Amino acid sequence: MKAYFTEVVDNQSKLLPRDVEIPKPQKDEILFKVKSTALNRGGFIVGGVMHGNPNKPSGTEAAGEIVGLGSDIKNYKIGDKIMGRVLGTDSGSFAEYALIKEYQTIKIPDSYSWEQAAAIPVSFLAAYDAVVTYGKLSKDQITLITSISSAIGASGLVISKILGAKVIGTSTSERKLEVLSSYGMDFGIRTPEQNLTKKLLDFSNGGINLVVNCLGGSVFNDAMNALSFKGIIVNVGYMDGMDNVPINIRKVHAQRYSIHGISNAFVTKDDIIKTVEGFKRDILPHLDTDNNKPIIDKVFHFDEIDQGREYMMNNGQIGKIVITL
Repeated sequence: MKAYFTEVVDNQSKLLPRDVEIPKPQKDEILFKVKSTALNRGGFIVGGVMHGNPNKPSGTEAAGEIVGLGSDIKNYKIGDKIMGRVLGTDSGSFAEYALIKEYQTIKIPDSYSWEQAAAIPVSFLAAYDAVVTYGKLSKDQITLITSISSAIGASGLVISKILGAKVIGTSTSERKLEVLSSYGMDFGIRTPEQNLTKKLLDFSNGGINLVVNCLGGSVFNDAMNALSFKGIIVNVGYMDGMDNVPINIRKVHAQRYSIHGISNAFVTKDDIIKTVEGFKRDILPHLDTDNNKPIIDKVFHFDEIDQGREYMMNNGQIGKIVITL
């Protein structure tokens, strides 16, 4: 089968094709024919914790049709349409066939295309952890999502609106903010913004409940200073390259702030099961209704996957970049 591997060329990740054997499922794994997959920035950051392994196909999520089952699989059958993260297996999703653990597997909603399904697993499960598991966001509360046009940011927007919350988003692009307003974003702020804290306090009339920080340290303190009592910050990434900033511990202490991080670097199987099952219960039933769809920026063919990577690293997208096979 054809598969793409991440290799570092001139200190830059590249996706290069190879012909490899179709993988065989272990007893707790499912083999599926990949119909669509999606790109994630972390897989292309040289030296990052999620950077692709040159010894197996790259890619962390996909949608497809089941063609093989391990001996312990009881809840799925040949021909089922599934999506999910392929983490924890010896295969990757940038391939014609891939393996997935049963506990990572999600059945695709009936009305979804392969492309829509592939846009869900990584970004929506991370956003679920940020907004629901740790963010505890509820109806009529206010959340700030920095770098809201990123895949996780856009997914966080959709989840927040499902919950009935108000959403403030930041972006360096006025165009991106205008587009995301049509998906329910209530207030957009173009960054960098010298008076970010004041704008957040003015809009929220006294403080926001949750910050989903996809951007990084450059906005951490401005965002924290706009939190209400018992506010929560969830750090998803550091696209700005700033991963070390001073924090006013006295303020965190007095205001009873909570600070969390979202990463798959050390996540346990139990954590994954809790997230996947919670997402299936709380969000997935609503993703098949109204305007609650994954936000897809662009679709590339499998043979154009490295062009898709280049497009992603130029920071032009709004939401997800999907690859179709």
